[in-house]
Amino acid sequence: MNQDSPALRRYRFLPGLSLLVAVLLVAALASSLLVAGRTPTTLTPNGVVGIFGDVGLGHGSFSYPRAITADADSVLVVDKSGRIQRFGLDGSFQSVFRMPEIEKGKPVGLTVHPDGRIFVADTHYHRVMVLDRDGSLITSFGHEGNGPGEFQLPTDVAVDNDGFIYVSEYQGNDRITKWSSDLKFVTAIGMQPVDGVRLSRPAGIDIDREQTLWVADACNHRIVRFDLDGNFLSTFGAFGSKPGQLRYPYDITVAPDGTIMVCEYEGNRLQWFSKDGRSLRTWGESGRQPGQLFAPWGATYGADGRVFVVDSLNSRIQIINVALGVRS
Repeated sequence: MNQDSPALRRYRFLPGLSLLVAVLLVAALASSLLVAGRTPTTLTPNGVVGIFGDVGLGHGSFSYPRAITADADSVLVVDKSGRIQRFGLDGSFQSVFRMPEIEKGKPVGLTVHPDGRIFVADTHYHRVMVLDRDGSLITSFGHEGNGPGEFQLPTDVAVDNDGFIYVSEYQGNDRITKWSSDLKFVTAIGMQPVDGVRLSRPAGIDIDREQTLWVADACNHRIVRFDLDGNFLSTFGAFGSKPGQLRYPYDITVAPDGTIMVCEYEGNRLQWFSKDGRSLRTWGESGRQPGQLFAPWGATYGADGRVFVVDSLNSRIQIINVALGVRS
């Protein structure tokens, strides 16, 4: 563009100030673009070191993002438009691909297999899609039903050290199914009541270094732990907003230090626990400013050790340095 903006033209004839004002205005405009859109700005409140995303269907924008995963050099985010976008660890947009079918609904969970394949919980099609790094379909498994090898609204996927695959699901099934590396059904986990109560919308799952399975039992507001054969080990959590309590835990991630990070959808925070259920620290509160959340659906650790939080109804991803921002 050859013409100056009105803001810059206003200061053109002020001697000695035009250059300084121009620099300041450009910096301010750049800052506003960083907060709004495609590239993360550097922020510090409550440990926030970057934010990216805004409302929209363009590259780097989101329509209600609701799942995230990471690989060695990027993070992937799926939103309610059925798109999966890949971003660098600095929040820069890299690529996008779409689910092959979205008329019935869109995915709510995804994970990257150690071999690089992307496993997508294609929730409303009652299946898991397996994609290559570029989003091309390799295969899928599962179909709608209540029996072995069938799904009702799968929510998340995890993989153990031996290559077995675990899929959480709800709406009647409310269980985790275990599959072999060649995608054959093995067994179902969580079919029996835990402390007298059946699982109710297990929304997120992960596996720790000791090869035990952690389940975010969302509608029971608790965390449940099983061994990989499906034997119940422990549970903690109850409905509430105090440390140690939970409000709809939608995602769970084993942190690099072995603690358990839980994303609370209605609690608008992350909370870290020891494996015996002690609340260690929290991050976030309700709101729209940096360091605040509105219905966060998930969170993951990037390869650089920072946490990427799906701030769903704010249509953005917040990047936090845990050491800077959590409260004990």
